[in-house]
Amino acid sequence: MRKNNQLSLSLSAAAALLCCAQIAQAQAQDTTQLQRVEVTGSNIKRLASETASPVQVYNREEIRRTGANTVRQVLDTLTSTSSSEIKDDGNTSSFASGASGVSMRGLGKGATLVLLNGRRVANFGLADGAKDTFVNVDSIPADAVERVEILKDGASAIYGSDAMAGVINIITRRSYNGVGASASYTFNENPSLGAQRQASIVAGFGDLEKDRFNVFANIEAYRREGYTVADVKDDYPAWHKSFYLASFGDPSLNSYPGNLRVGTNRVPVAGCTTLNSAGQCVTDINGLNPVSDPAKRVNLFSAARLKVTEDIQAFAEVSYSKTTTEYLTVPMAIGAGATSRWYDGYNKVAQSVAHPVLSAINPANPTGQPRGIDYRFMDDPSLFNYDGTGKQYRVLTGLQGSFRDMDWEVSVGRNAAEADKLARWGSRELFTAVESGEYKIGGGNSRELLERLFPVNGSKGKNHQTWVDAKLSGELMQLPGGPLAFALGAEHRQEGVSIKSTDNVLKAQIVGRGSVLIDGERNLDAAFLELNAPVWKGLELNGALRFDKASGFDGRVSPKLGVRYEVSPQLLLRGTVAGGFRAPNIPETLGQVGVTGFFNNTVDPARCATATAVSDILKKGTAADQADAALALASGCRASVPAMISANPNLKPETSKSITLGFVFEPTRNASIAVDYFKIERKNEINSRDPDYVLEREGKPGYETMISRAPLTAQEQAWVDRANQLSGGSLAWQAGQITSLLLQYENFGKTETSGVDIDVKGRVSAGSFGTLNLGVAATYALTYKPWDVDANKWRPNQVGMYENPRLKAVFSAYWNKGDWTTGLRFNYTSRTALNRDETDLASWGEAACQTRLKPGALPCFIDEDLRTDFSLGYTGIKNLRLSLNINNLMGDERPVNLRDGYRIRPRSYKIGASYDF
Repeated sequence: MRKNNQLSLSLSAAAALLCCAQIAQAQAQDTTQLQRVEVTGSNIKRLASETASPVQVYNREEIRRTGANTVRQVLDTLTSTSSSEIKDDGNTSSFASGASGVSMRGLGKGATLVLLNGRRVANFGLADGAKDTFVNVDSIPADAVERVEILKDGASAIYGSDAMAGVINIITRRSYNGVGASASYTFNENPSLGAQRQASIVAGFGDLEKDRFNVFANIEAYRREGYTVADVKDDYPAWHKSFYLASFGDPSLNSYPGNLRVGTNRVPVAGCTTLNSAGQCVTDINGLNPVSDPAKRVNLFSAARLKVTEDIQAFAEVSYSKTTTEYLTVPMAIGAGATSRWYDGYNKVAQSVAHPVLSAINPANPTGQPRGIDYRFMDDPSLFNYDGTGKQYRVLTGLQGSFRDMDWEVSVGRNAAEADKLARWGSRELFTAVESGEYKIGGGNSRELLERLFPVNGSKGKNHQTWVDAKLSGELMQLPGGPLAFALGAEHRQEGVSIKSTDNVLKAQIVGRGSVLIDGERNLDAAFLELNAPVWKGLELNGALRFDKASGFDGRVSPKLGVRYEVSPQLLLRGTVAGGFRAPNIPETLGQVGVTGFFNNTVDPARCATATAVSDILKKGTAADQADAALALASGCRASVPAMISANPNLKPETSKSITLGFVFEPTRNASIAVDYFKIERKNEINSRDPDYVLEREGKPGYETMISRAPLTAQEQAWVDRANQLSGGSLAWQAGQITSLLLQYENFGKTETSGVDIDVKGRVSAGSFGTLNLGVAATYALTYKPWDVDANKWRPNQVGMYENPRLKAVFSAYWNKGDWTTGLRFNYTSRTALNRDETDLASWGEAACQTRLKPGALPCFIDEDLRTDFSLGYTGIKNLRLSLNINNLMGDERPVNLRDGYRIRPRSYKIGASYDF
């Protein structure tokens, strides 16, 4: 109730600003002379206020107020983006670990085009899921950013492929003269971990008007400290262990030097010094289990401009980035009676290897009989750590000028990136070495042996784009409302992608490791035309057509029509209709080996009910039973499903239709309300079928060959037998674990998303007391509906489901007086369910959650959330700016999430300073 009241007060304050701003109009007048500039969403220069498409602008000062250290952190504050998109922190299992992407409207990274100064930048060297190519926004120096423009509209007619959901254009400084430096330090409270440091230097010389040139460079360094479960486990609430992960914080029975399995008992290997209450060997691995990953980055941006003549300028840009995320990995473990399974995409067969059994003569096995062992390879825990590293650059140069009242521009450039994910993991040879005794249980193994048994493996990737473009814009004739303006241009791009797993992974020599092999190139050509026609005073039409042709695919024409009608100086009506497309990328069409990996945390409907019942019983047993309870539950309700997804050379481009319709109301010069409805329908979607969707249809026509299962293992049978022994019941598994899920990229289905964007701004002048700036930015989702390819109808609306909130809103209030600026931001997210859609309703629907987990007073939904952020700035010392940000000012924890567990949200303090020399 408190949060509802806070939100109501925030929205009421935003409404009240309109009244206050009318009073302020008599006290302050806006005398700024607007200049015609090129804005995101159009190639025609115009007044920034004259757009038919909804464009949100974050200027440099607004970015500072968020307390963000990186571009990804800035984009997370937008209500139109998804905060659950891939990021480098906590993403060690991804094919593209070490990078951060962005997604608008819930349509994924591939439907959101990220630009730097209006042009494309290199994608990250690896593809997320070995499929989705995307821009690593962490590679852009935050200090160089002048503003961020977010086009909340389909823009394929302007920018080509990938712009179906919208465009994020990150715009840097155009020039700089002098030397400047800035630094910040961010530290957390409760817990006091995860500090961030940022420092940057910018230097430039030359005045474009006086000296006819300007050159500047900005270099930025960033560092984030990491922390592990050992650092924060005491800060976790009890429900995280009780209902999410029963083994959280406990020493592991997969230990060092391990436990022999004698019947159903675990007998510690000689030399074990840490025993639990049941006398079993345990090892504390909390200090090796990461919660937040350390990272370091160096980003460079440099630009130059030269005034060749009064009408011609030459320009150039150079950017370079190196990002490194340091991942801790819990050392590999084996379990008695267990089997490791994965899918071998190279040979197209399911692979499995039984965990080793110690012979009767093994020195670690004094029982005289062959025994399985629960063991963790901790000879050198640091052996398994790795760095997720990415490098990329962009270089471009060009000329721009004017000729006979027309503006022209040509440019040529190249983007390139490389990344790797290389670590050590156990080979098949390791299991042989354990059984033969070559590997000595409990230590005494040489570094040479360890490196042979745990070879370096993983993937390397690289990509490039080389392009040349040209455009011309100007005015054709006079219409009753003003000049008919045009823009036309053409672009040629050549791109290549290569992503390859190491040979030992491709040959299935590494236990449990998925592979990928992608290598291809293609050409893309485009031409566009845009017209802006003020047909009469107050009414303006904007139309655009773009033709794109990718090698191997038919050409595609993307149209767009926009209308802007100024009913009165205070009221503007606007709307757009657009067609969009996304050409299949190289990983989706030219992958030579289907990507193999795992769908983690998957609910297996054939096993979850039994797994839950077994786990509930084992939780009431001994310490060993309680450890097995977590494993049993995970095997059915949080399973890792081996899968292969094959490329498809016959894919067609995705297409979309989008509309926006809205108004901008400015009752005074100091207040405005913008409300825009949006709807996007994407067709011919390129994807593999959702695992939950396929598992729900196991055995049905069309799905018979997609799923394969293994016989029950001795370990699984032991769990059931022990549960029946404790309860006197007769539980039995209904199916073995999944050994393979075979999928392919397809053009199938479609998605509809719609909602309303609200943007309210106002300024209240209080004379000598300063100026108060108020604002509300909100996105109210109406629909998010995928298509049911089997039933040939829309699936139920997923708005309000897991990770798909109905409302995201930010209310801001900033006060300026002289050298001081201070403000508050209230970030609100509405309540969501725990189930993602109808396919997991039986597992994570509210009623199912109550029945299965029995959480008592804890909610089987994710409650609404309100986070308050504070900022303070001071510029009273010449050339110096001091700042303080306190994010999560009230220290509120995130709402309870029984599906994904507790996530720490500390109060954070950022202290910053910048100085211009």
